[in-house]
Amino acid sequence: MRILCANVGSTSFKYQIIDMTTETSLVKGGVERIGNSPSAFTHAVPGKPPREGEIDAPTHTHAIAHAINLITDKEVGCMAALSELDGVGFKTILAKGYWRSARITENVIAALEASTPLAPMHNPAYIASIRAFQELLPTMPLVAVFETWFHQTIPDYAAEFGVPRFWVEQHDIRRYGYHGASHRYIAERVPEMMAQSGDESQPGGRTHRIISCHLGGSSSLCAIKNGKSIDTSMGTSTQYGMIQSTRCGELDTFAVLYLMDKEGVSTDEIRRQLIEESGMKGISGTSGDMRDVETAMQAGNDNARLALETYVYGVKKYIGAYIAALGGVDVIAFAGGIGEKSATTRAKICEGLEWCGIRLDAEKNRQATGEADISERDSRAKILVVSTNEEIIVARETARVLSA
Repeated sequence: MRILCANVGSTSFKYQIIDMTTETSLVKGGVERIGNSPSAFTHAVPGKPPREGEIDAPTHTHAIAHAINLITDKEVGCMAALSELDGVGFKTILAKGYWRSARITENVIAALEASTPLAPMHNPAYIASIRAFQELLPTMPLVAVFETWFHQTIPDYAAEFGVPRFWVEQHDIRRYGYHGASHRYIAERVPEMMAQSGDESQPGGRTHRIISCHLGGSSSLCAIKNGKSIDTSMGTSTQYGMIQSTRCGELDTFAVLYLMDKEGVSTDEIRRQLIEESGMKGISGTSGDMRDVETAMQAGNDNARLALETYVYGVKKYIGAYIAALGGVDVIAFAGGIGEKSATTRAKICEGLEWCGIRLDAEKNRQATGEADISERDSRAKILVVSTNEEIIVARETARVLSA
């Protein structure tokens, strides 16, 4: 079975085709800056010269058509015809009433549209991409693998926000959690890494208490026990929890109401400010990209210093809370663009956590490239860098749904 995995952003489309017989990647590629010409693209097939450049991609449909042409190209493609595919899996965010992966129908698309106010940056792009695939490949089975799915094991008391009951009963206001594909991969990969290192203190990894830190432009933490999510930082929307690149994260709701009254701004405008001008970008006043923030901080920008320290403090608070929820911790796992690549951020997060047995090896941390154990020998909790693979989780779920 061959599955095309579609990872869609508001201005991007990334794709990968996985042969499920061996779980090997046949091609990886993507298009960035969709709707903002020129759009940059990459395309790589193992054993063939990579292709990259710029195209005019005003919509996701144009980007997807370009990707399909490359996939079947005689020189740089990986298959003669798209009929060799068995299905397409989408790493969808949220759809009202759907908590598990599902074959995409008009009902699923309507549910995505109904949830767009809670995922305004993601759902419109996914709907556009689904429609593009329906147009370009009308007979191809499409599957939605929802980010909320991994977190359905969270206890009811951890999902509750304490709002009026009709909010819950009529509008499903509760903690959903996101980055489900990444957190599930980490839950499966950490025991494998522990076994490979010879640590068999937890046979099969079943009783590991893992704090999964998916840190990137969008960040969330997850408390994992016995392979299952028991709490996570994001809430009803992806706006809640950790501060993000340009999203505010946790915020007193009455501060929003107060500002709307004082400034006379609409819900659309306040939503735009909270999505586009907040988070790391809002604090630093420069950029929401951690690399830019670190550079500005080193140059003496105090707002950049404040942005980084606010971000780090937020991660530390969740780690402390999840140690309490888990009754201890066996593994701290760092993943995502920041978690995998920023040694500075990892070091600052672990600094001061020695009291609970979390001891980072500074040299291992500096030298880490790819997956690595960066904990000191006497650290009671392992500190791991995990190269998360959301696509393989999407491919496995898509194959399961199509087989069923």
